[in-house]
Amino acid sequence: MSPNRIVAVLTPLVFAPLAGACAAWLSQHFPGVDVDRNALEEIFIAGALIALAPAAQWLHGWQKYEARQGELQRDLALASTTAAAPPADAGWSDASEGVTDADDELDELDQLGESPLDDEDPAEAWT
Repeated sequence: MSPNRIVAVLTPLVFAPLAGACAAWLSQHFPGVDVDRNALEEIFIAGALIALAPAAQWLHGWQKYEARQGELQRDLALASTTAAAPPADAGWSDASEGVTDADDELDELDQLGESPLDDEDPAEAWT
């Protein structure tokens, strides 16, 4: 059972009545506090409401966390499907085509007589 379900079930059944009972008990037994016995019901309800507010806030935050996790999973699934398939306009589909294009460019340079390998001293060509 996930934590959000535990909080959603136990808050109204256990935590809120326990907080109300603690508030009522403290109003009766805390030194220096003089509370009428007829006001114990209001104190119990106030204690229960005090326990409900943090539980509601926690559940709201948990739902936001689950939403972010869902978006992350969706984005990861989308990224894995797009990364697995090559784009349709990749330019060439076979690696050998790219090699032949480079060979064609070298052949054109050789025909023009502009080969960098024709230099007498390769060390002087780079300086």
